[in-house]
Amino acid sequence: MIPPHRLRHDLFGLLLLAGICLSVEGAEYHVPLTTENAIIGHYSATKKPVVTIKSGDTVVMDGGGGSRWGEKDPDTWLKENNIPVTLATCPALAETHKALTEVVRAEGIPSGHLMTGPVYIEGAEPGDSIEVRILSVVTRIPYGTVSGAPGRGALPADLIARPFSFVVPIDKARNAGVYTDGVEVPLAPFMGVMGTCPPDSEGPARKSGPPGLFGGNLDCKELKTGATLFLPVYQKGALFYTGDSHAAQGDGEVTVSAIETANTATFQFILHKGKTLQGPRAETPTHYLTFGLDPDLDKAMINATLDSIDFLKAKQGYDFFRAYALCSIAVDFRVTQVVDGTVGVHGMIPKKLFVKDADPYWYRSF
Repeated sequence: MIPPHRLRHDLFGLLLLAGICLSVEGAEYHVPLTTENAIIGHYSATKKPVVTIKSGDTVVMDGGGGSRWGEKDPDTWLKENNIPVTLATCPALAETHKALTEVVRAEGIPSGHLMTGPVYIEGAEPGDSIEVRILSVVTRIPYGTVSGAPGRGALPADLIARPFSFVVPIDKARNAGVYTDGVEVPLAPFMGVMGTCPPDSEGPARKSGPPGLFGGNLDCKELKTGATLFLPVYQKGALFYTGDSHAAQGDGEVTVSAIETANTATFQFILHKGKTLQGPRAETPTHYLTFGLDPDLDKAMINATLDSIDFLKAKQGYDFFRAYALCSIAVDFRVTQVVDGTVGVHGMIPKKLFVKDADPYWYRSF
Protein backbone atom coordinates (compact mmCIF):
# COMPACT_ATOMS: atom_id res chain seq x y z
CA MET A 1 0.00 0.00 0.00
CA ILE A 2 1.22 3.49 -0.81
CA PRO A 3 1.06 5.39 2.48
CA PRO A 4 -1.14 8.50 2.52
CA HIS A 5 0.68 11.79 1.94
CA ARG A 6 0.45 14.56 4.49
CA LEU A 7 -1.23 17.59 2.95
CA ARG A 8 0.16 21.12 3.10
CA HIS A 9 -1.71 23.43 5.44
CA ASP A 10 -2.89 25.61 2.56
CA LEU A 11 -6.04 23.42 2.33
CA PHE A 12 -7.91 25.67 4.73
CA GLY A 13 -7.09 28.74 2.65
CA LEU A 14 -8.22 27.03 -0.54
CA LEU A 15 -11.55 26.16 1.05
CA LEU A 16 -12.05 29.74 2.16
CA LEU A 17 -11.39 30.95 -1.37
CA ALA A 18 -14.03 28.50 -2.53
CA GLY A 19 -16.56 30.23 -0.27
CA ILE A 20 -16.48 27.86 2.68
CA CYS A 21 -16.27 28.93 6.30
CA LEU A 22 -15.30 26.06 8.57
CA SER A 23 -13.07 25.05 11.42
CA VAL A 24 -10.72 22.18 10.65
CA GLU A 25 -8.75 20.73 13.51
CA GLY A 26 -6.37 17.79 13.42
CA ALA A 27 -4.09 16.28 10.83
CA GLU A 28 -4.77 16.27 7.09
CA TYR A 29 -4.11 13.30 4.78
CA HIS A 30 -4.42 12.42 1.11
CA VAL A 31 -5.51 8.96 -0.07
CA PRO A 32 -4.82 8.59 -3.80
CA LEU A 33 -6.70 6.19 -6.06
CA THR A 34 -4.31 3.25 -6.33
CA THR A 35 -4.73 -0.47 -6.76
CA GLU A 36 -3.86 -0.92 -3.09
CA ASN A 37 -6.36 1.70 -1.90
CA ALA A 38 -9.24 0.55 -4.12
CA ILE A 39 -11.88 -2.15 -3.72
CA ILE A 40 -14.59 -3.15 -6.19
CA GLY A 41 -18.20 -4.08 -5.55
CA HIS A 42 -18.11 -4.97 -1.86
CA TYR A 43 -17.12 -3.97 1.65
CA SER A 44 -14.44 -5.78 3.63
CA ALA A 45 -13.72 -5.75 7.35
CA THR A 46 -10.30 -7.33 6.73
CA LYS A 47 -8.89 -5.03 4.01
CA LYS A 48 -5.86 -3.12 5.25
CA PRO A 49 -6.84 0.48 6.07
CA VAL A 50 -5.69 3.10 3.58
CA VAL A 51 -5.09 5.50 6.47
CA THR A 52 -5.46 5.44 10.25
CA ILE A 53 -6.65 8.74 11.72
CA LYS A 54 -7.81 10.35 14.93
CA SER A 55 -11.15 12.02 15.51
CA GLY A 56 -11.04 15.49 13.97
CA ASP A 57 -8.63 14.59 11.19
CA THR A 58 -9.30 15.42 7.55
CA VAL A 59 -8.84 13.04 4.62
CA VAL A 60 -8.83 13.89 0.91
CA MET A 61 -9.94 10.80 -1.04
CA ASP A 62 -9.54 10.48 -4.80
CA GLY A 63 -12.28 8.52 -6.54
CA GLY A 64 -12.43 6.94 -9.96
CA GLY A 65 -15.04 6.80 -12.68
CA GLY A 66 -15.88 7.63 -16.26
CA SER A 67 -14.93 4.13 -17.42
CA ARG A 68 -17.74 3.45 -19.88
CA TRP A 69 -15.40 2.02 -22.50
CA GLY A 70 -16.15 -1.62 -21.56
CA GLU A 71 -13.86 -3.98 -23.48
CA LYS A 72 -12.80 -1.23 -25.89
CA ASP A 73 -9.43 0.51 -25.72
CA PRO A 74 -10.03 3.54 -23.43
CA ASP A 75 -8.25 6.04 -25.67
CA THR A 76 -10.23 4.82 -28.69
CA TRP A 77 -13.49 5.24 -26.78
CA LEU A 78 -12.51 8.71 -25.57
CA LYS A 79 -11.70 9.80 -29.13
CA GLU A 80 -14.93 8.34 -30.54
CA ASN A 81 -16.90 10.35 -27.98
CA ASN A 82 -15.05 13.61 -28.68
CA ILE A 83 -13.59 13.77 -25.17
CA PRO A 84 -10.39 15.84 -25.44
CA VAL A 85 -8.20 13.75 -23.10
CA THR A 86 -6.29 10.47 -23.11
CA LEU A 87 -5.12 8.20 -20.32
CA ALA A 88 -1.72 9.85 -20.66
CA THR A 89 -3.10 13.39 -20.23
CA CYS A 90 -5.77 12.64 -17.58
CA PRO A 91 -4.29 11.04 -14.43
CA ALA A 92 -7.70 10.33 -12.92
CA LEU A 93 -8.68 8.18 -15.90
CA ALA A 94 -5.31 6.42 -15.88
CA GLU A 95 -5.78 5.64 -12.18
CA THR A 96 -9.31 4.38 -12.82
CA HIS A 97 -8.16 2.13 -15.66
CA LYS A 98 -5.28 0.72 -13.61
CA ALA A 99 -7.50 0.01 -10.61
CA LEU A 100 -10.20 -1.67 -12.69
CA THR A 101 -7.55 -3.78 -14.40
CA GLU A 102 -5.54 -4.81 -11.35
CA VAL A 103 -7.83 -4.91 -8.29
CA VAL A 104 -8.64 -8.50 -7.32
CA ARG A 105 -12.39 -9.11 -7.23
CA ALA A 106 -14.15 -10.96 -4.43
CA GLU A 107 -15.45 -14.38 -5.36
CA GLY A 108 -18.88 -14.08 -6.97
CA ILE A 109 -18.66 -10.28 -7.22
CA PRO A 110 -17.02 -9.56 -10.59
CA SER A 111 -18.15 -5.93 -10.81
CA GLY A 112 -19.71 -3.09 -8.87
CA HIS A 113 -18.74 0.26 -7.41
CA LEU A 114 -15.11 1.31 -7.57
CA MET A 115 -14.48 2.47 -4.00
CA THR A 116 -11.60 3.82 -1.92
CA GLY A 117 -11.03 2.74 1.67
CA PRO A 118 -11.27 1.87 4.40
CA VAL A 119 -10.40 4.80 6.65
CA TYR A 120 -9.70 3.55 10.18
CA ILE A 121 -10.73 5.94 12.97
CA GLU A 122 -8.86 5.33 16.21
CA GLY A 123 -11.12 4.58 19.15
CA ALA A 124 -14.22 3.81 17.08
CA GLU A 125 -16.05 0.71 18.27
CA PRO A 126 -19.43 -0.91 17.63
CA GLY A 127 -22.13 1.16 19.30
CA ASP A 128 -20.39 4.47 18.55
CA SER A 129 -21.21 6.76 15.64
CA ILE A 130 -19.15 8.93 13.32
CA GLU A 131 -19.86 12.38 11.95
CA VAL A 132 -18.60 12.83 8.39
CA ARG A 133 -18.32 16.47 7.43
CA ILE A 134 -18.22 16.78 3.64
CA LEU A 135 -15.83 19.71 3.26
CA SER A 136 -15.54 19.56 -0.50
CA VAL A 137 -16.45 17.41 -3.51
CA VAL A 138 -15.00 18.35 -6.91
CA THR A 139 -14.94 16.59 -10.26
CA ARG A 140 -11.63 15.17 -11.54
CA ILE A 141 -12.40 14.54 -15.23
CA PRO A 142 -13.99 16.73 -17.95
CA TYR A 143 -17.07 14.57 -18.54
CA GLY A 144 -19.56 12.15 -17.08
CA THR A 145 -21.93 9.59 -18.50
CA VAL A 146 -25.59 8.68 -17.98
CA SER A 147 -26.87 5.28 -19.05
CA GLY A 148 -29.57 2.68 -18.68
CA ALA A 149 -30.64 -0.75 -19.86
CA PRO A 150 -33.73 -2.98 -20.00
CA GLY A 151 -34.53 -4.44 -16.59
CA ARG A 152 -32.74 -1.69 -14.69
CA GLY A 153 -34.08 1.59 -13.40
CA ALA A 154 -37.58 2.85 -12.59
CA LEU A 155 -39.28 1.65 -15.79
CA PRO A 156 -40.11 -1.99 -16.59
CA ALA A 157 -37.90 -3.82 -19.07
CA ASP A 158 -40.58 -3.94 -21.79
CA LEU A 159 -40.57 -0.13 -22.01
CA ILE A 160 -36.79 0.09 -22.62
CA ALA A 161 -35.99 -1.12 -26.12
CA ARG A 162 -32.20 -1.26 -25.74
CA PRO A 163 -29.26 -0.22 -23.60
CA PHE A 164 -28.25 3.43 -23.98
CA SER A 165 -25.48 5.72 -22.84
CA PHE A 166 -24.77 9.43 -23.29
CA VAL A 167 -21.63 11.43 -22.61
CA VAL A 168 -22.16 14.67 -20.71
CA PRO A 169 -19.25 17.14 -21.05
CA ILE A 170 -18.49 19.04 -17.84
CA ASP A 171 -17.97 22.78 -18.16
CA LYS A 172 -16.49 23.95 -14.87
CA ALA A 173 -16.49 27.59 -15.98
CA ARG A 174 -20.30 27.46 -16.25
CA ASN A 175 -20.59 24.89 -13.45
CA ALA A 176 -22.72 22.73 -15.71
CA GLY A 177 -23.01 19.40 -17.40
CA VAL A 178 -23.75 20.15 -21.07
CA TYR A 179 -26.48 17.62 -21.81
CA THR A 180 -27.40 18.90 -25.31
CA ASP A 181 -27.19 22.23 -27.10
CA GLY A 182 -29.33 24.57 -25.01
CA VAL A 183 -29.77 22.18 -22.06
CA GLU A 184 -27.33 22.34 -19.14
CA VAL A 185 -27.54 20.53 -15.81
CA PRO A 186 -26.14 22.49 -12.83
CA LEU A 187 -23.26 20.64 -11.22
CA ALA A 188 -23.65 19.45 -7.63
CA PRO A 189 -20.95 16.79 -7.14
CA PHE A 190 -21.39 14.20 -4.42
CA MET A 191 -20.34 10.66 -3.60
CA GLY A 192 -23.09 8.11 -4.11
CA VAL A 193 -21.40 5.69 -1.69
CA MET A 194 -20.35 6.78 1.79
CA GLY A 195 -20.57 4.24 4.56
CA THR A 196 -19.00 2.43 7.44
CA CYS A 197 -18.24 -1.26 7.06
CA PRO A 198 -21.41 -3.31 7.59
CA PRO A 199 -21.81 -5.67 10.55
CA ASP A 200 -20.52 -9.24 10.35
CA SER A 201 -24.13 -10.44 10.09
CA GLU A 202 -24.19 -9.15 6.49
CA GLY A 203 -21.33 -11.46 5.49
CA PRO A 204 -17.61 -11.04 4.78
CA ALA A 205 -18.12 -9.45 1.34
CA ARG A 206 -21.36 -7.49 1.47
CA LYS A 207 -22.17 -6.13 -2.00
CA SER A 208 -21.98 -2.37 -2.43
CA GLY A 209 -25.14 -2.00 -4.52
CA PRO A 210 -27.93 -1.83 -1.92
CA PRO A 211 -27.59 0.78 0.85
CA GLY A 212 -28.15 -0.22 4.46
CA LEU A 213 -28.22 1.01 8.02
CA PHE A 214 -24.45 1.56 7.69
CA GLY A 215 -25.09 4.06 4.87
CA GLY A 216 -23.29 3.00 1.72
CA ASN A 217 -24.93 3.53 -1.65
CA LEU A 218 -27.51 6.05 -0.44
CA ASP A 219 -27.33 8.01 -3.71
CA CYS A 220 -28.69 11.10 -1.95
CA LYS A 221 -27.93 14.27 -3.89
CA GLU A 222 -28.18 16.41 -0.72
CA LEU A 223 -24.89 14.91 0.55
CA LYS A 224 -22.71 17.38 -1.32
CA THR A 225 -20.19 20.00 -0.18
CA GLY A 226 -21.36 21.45 3.13
CA ALA A 227 -23.43 18.46 4.25
CA THR A 228 -22.80 16.21 7.23
CA LEU A 229 -23.53 12.47 7.28
CA PHE A 230 -23.94 10.63 10.58
CA LEU A 231 -23.31 6.87 10.50
CA PRO A 232 -23.44 4.00 12.99
CA VAL A 233 -20.23 2.07 13.72
CA TYR A 234 -20.36 -1.72 13.37
CA GLN A 235 -16.66 -2.60 13.14
CA LYS A 236 -13.62 -1.57 15.16
CA GLY A 237 -12.20 1.56 13.54
CA ALA A 238 -15.53 2.25 11.74
CA LEU A 239 -13.83 1.43 8.39
CA PHE A 240 -15.25 4.16 6.15
CA TYR A 241 -15.54 3.56 2.39
CA THR A 242 -16.52 5.94 -0.40
CA GLY A 243 -17.04 5.75 -4.17
CA ASP A 244 -19.61 6.10 -6.96
CA SER A 245 -18.66 9.64 -8.00
CA HIS A 246 -21.52 11.78 -9.29
CA ALA A 247 -21.45 15.24 -10.88
CA ALA A 248 -25.24 15.73 -10.58
CA GLN A 249 -28.36 13.65 -10.06
CA GLY A 250 -32.11 13.99 -9.86
CA ASP A 251 -34.02 12.50 -6.94
CA GLY A 252 -34.95 8.95 -7.91
CA GLU A 253 -31.91 8.32 -10.17
CA VAL A 254 -34.47 6.68 -12.41
CA THR A 255 -32.22 5.20 -15.14
CA VAL A 256 -29.88 3.70 -12.46
CA SER A 257 -27.35 6.40 -13.31
CA ALA A 258 -26.47 9.95 -12.29
CA ILE A 259 -23.86 11.92 -14.24
CA GLU A 260 -21.25 9.27 -13.44
CA THR A 261 -17.79 10.81 -13.20
CA ALA A 262 -14.68 10.84 -10.99
CA ASN A 263 -14.50 13.08 -7.90
CA THR A 264 -12.09 14.08 -5.19
CA ALA A 265 -13.87 14.32 -1.83
CA THR A 266 -12.54 15.94 1.34
CA PHE A 267 -13.96 14.64 4.62
CA GLN A 268 -13.48 15.51 8.26
CA PHE A 269 -14.24 12.62 10.61
CA ILE A 270 -15.50 13.16 14.16
CA LEU A 271 -16.05 10.22 16.51
CA HIS A 272 -19.00 10.24 18.92
CA LYS A 273 -18.30 7.69 21.65
CA GLY A 274 -21.31 5.87 23.03
CA LYS A 275 -23.71 7.66 20.68
CA THR A 276 -25.63 4.85 19.01
CA LEU A 277 -27.55 5.41 15.78
CA GLN A 278 -30.07 3.02 14.29
CA GLY A 279 -29.25 4.14 10.76
CA PRO A 280 -27.88 7.06 8.74
CA ARG A 281 -28.93 10.64 9.33
CA ALA A 282 -27.67 13.86 7.79
CA GLU A 283 -27.64 17.62 8.13
CA THR A 284 -27.17 20.49 5.70
CA PRO A 285 -27.06 24.25 6.33
CA THR A 286 -30.84 24.36 5.83
CA HIS A 287 -32.24 20.92 6.75
CA TYR A 288 -32.05 17.85 8.93
CA LEU A 289 -32.34 14.61 6.93
CA THR A 290 -33.79 11.27 7.92
CA PHE A 291 -33.71 8.11 5.81
CA GLY A 292 -36.02 5.21 5.13
CA LEU A 293 -34.65 2.13 3.38
CA ASP A 294 -36.40 -1.03 2.22
CA PRO A 295 -36.81 -3.10 -0.97
CA ASP A 296 -40.46 -1.93 -0.94
CA LEU A 297 -40.90 1.81 -1.60
CA ASP A 298 -44.02 1.99 0.59
CA LYS A 299 -42.09 0.50 3.50
CA ALA A 300 -39.18 2.86 2.84
CA MET A 301 -41.66 5.74 3.16
CA ILE A 302 -42.94 4.34 6.46
CA ASN A 303 -39.37 4.01 7.75
CA ALA A 304 -38.49 7.58 6.75
CA THR A 305 -41.63 8.88 8.46
CA LEU A 306 -40.92 6.93 11.64
CA ASP A 307 -37.33 8.16 11.72
CA SER A 308 -38.53 11.74 11.28
CA ILE A 309 -40.97 11.24 14.15
CA ASP A 310 -38.17 9.86 16.33
CA PHE A 311 -35.97 12.82 15.45
CA LEU A 312 -38.67 15.36 16.37
CA LYS A 313 -39.56 13.53 19.58
CA ALA A 314 -35.91 13.66 20.68
CA LYS A 315 -35.29 17.23 19.53
CA GLN A 316 -38.49 18.91 20.69
CA GLY A 317 -39.78 16.55 23.36
CA TYR A 318 -42.90 15.88 21.29
CA ASP A 319 -45.14 12.87 21.73
CA PHE A 320 -45.85 10.66 18.71
CA PHE A 321 -48.93 12.54 17.53
CA ARG A 322 -47.41 16.02 17.78
CA ALA A 323 -44.34 14.86 15.84
CA TYR A 324 -46.40 12.99 13.23
CA ALA A 325 -48.57 16.05 12.62
CA LEU A 326 -45.52 18.27 12.06
CA CYS A 327 -44.22 15.75 9.52
CA SER A 328 -47.44 16.17 7.55
CA ILE A 329 -47.42 19.96 7.46
CA ALA A 330 -43.71 20.80 7.21
CA VAL A 331 -41.49 17.85 6.22
CA ASP A 332 -40.81 17.01 2.57
CA PHE A 333 -40.37 13.32 1.85
CA ARG A 334 -38.41 12.70 -1.33
CA VAL A 335 -37.66 9.52 -3.24
CA THR A 336 -33.89 9.23 -2.95
CA GLN A 337 -33.44 6.41 -5.45
CA VAL A 338 -35.46 3.46 -6.78
CA VAL A 339 -32.68 1.54 -8.49
CA ASP A 340 -30.41 -0.05 -5.89
CA GLY A 341 -32.46 -3.07 -4.82
CA THR A 342 -33.02 -1.43 -1.44
CA VAL A 343 -34.77 1.82 -2.35
CA GLY A 344 -34.69 5.03 -0.37
CA VAL A 345 -36.85 7.89 0.87
CA HIS A 346 -35.34 10.85 2.71
CA GLY A 347 -37.18 13.31 4.91
CA MET A 348 -36.20 16.97 4.63
CA ILE A 349 -36.88 18.74 7.95
CA PRO A 350 -36.39 22.51 7.52
CA LYS A 351 -34.26 24.16 10.19
CA LYS A 352 -36.25 27.38 9.81
CA LEU A 353 -39.10 25.69 11.67
CA PHE A 354 -37.15 25.96 14.90
CA VAL A 355 -37.29 29.72 15.39
CA LYS A 356 -35.63 29.71 18.81
CA ASP A 357 -32.62 27.67 17.70
CA ALA A 358 -29.19 29.20 17.28
CA ASP A 359 -27.34 28.38 14.06
CA PRO A 360 -23.93 26.97 14.97
CA TYR A 361 -23.60 24.82 11.83
CA TRP A 362 -20.02 24.52 10.63
CA TYR A 363 -20.59 25.37 6.94
CA ARG A 364 -21.32 28.78 5.46
CA SER A 365 -21.48 29.79 1.81
CA PHE A 366 -21.06 33.46 1.02
